[in-house]
Amino acid sequence: MKILGRTQMLSQYSLIDSLAVIKGLGFDGVEICMERQDWSLLDLDSLPVDAIQERVTELNLAPYSFSLHQDYVYNDNLFEMTKTAIQMTPTLGTNIFVFSGAQKRTGDKHEWQRMVDRTRQLTAVAKDNGVILAKEFEPGFVVGSTQELIRLFEEIPSPHLAANLDLGHVFICDPQPVESIHQLGEKIVHCHISGMPAGVHDHVLLSEGDMDLPVFLGALRDIGFHQGLALDLYKYDYESVATESVAYFKKLLKE
Repeated sequence: MKILGRTQMLSQYSLIDSLAVIKGLGFDGVEICMERQDWSLLDLDSLPVDAIQERVTELNLAPYSFSLHQDYVYNDNLFEMTKTAIQMTPTLGTNIFVFSGAQKRTGDKHEWQRMVDRTRQLTAVAKDNGVILAKEFEPGFVVGSTQELIRLFEEIPSPHLAANLDLGHVFICDPQPVESIHQLGEKIVHCHISGMPAGVHDHVLLSEGDMDLPVFLGALRDIGFHQGLALDLYKYDYESVATESVAYFKKLLKE
């Protein structure tokens, strides 16, 4: 398993410059994010895809992924943007596209079906472009637990639809989070990692919170997961905490 830096947390730099910062902080790889730290969006049309791929290769940042966490369920413009981002993913030199969804508005069958229909369209785009979609569930979202994610996989059975498992989310959303990891198994192709207090959606340092991270990492080992876990911290100065966080993660892997 490898630890990835997220460019979203370093939006004081240009996207290209943030890659060298991530390498310098000790990360193995990178999640290239379309969002800045304030959740404004980069311009997809002017994304320097060739320069990104060249710099990532030069810095030997691996594995890496491309992400856009926006409401494709209700927002038509963001739905179309998500399709375009999926199509662009191979030009960045990766086949993993991380995305989330939308907060629940009605919680009824019509909302669920709308989400399924749109996710099915995104999956078709991913298939056409050789991309694997890594769906992240979030507390209070239409897909807000492992069981709802599994239900989505059952309704859209495709090797091009998989999971980005945020370990903190599975900790606070699922009654048996370690069992959830085993249930998802090989569907997990990408992860987010942070500490998390019990019952509170608050991404804290890996050494804080109530999660037993070694147990979660052990469960990932059990299912044969060997890809990347992106450090998902919003409330800190990323550069100030990254080196210690990377060292802590690598220490956990050795234990």
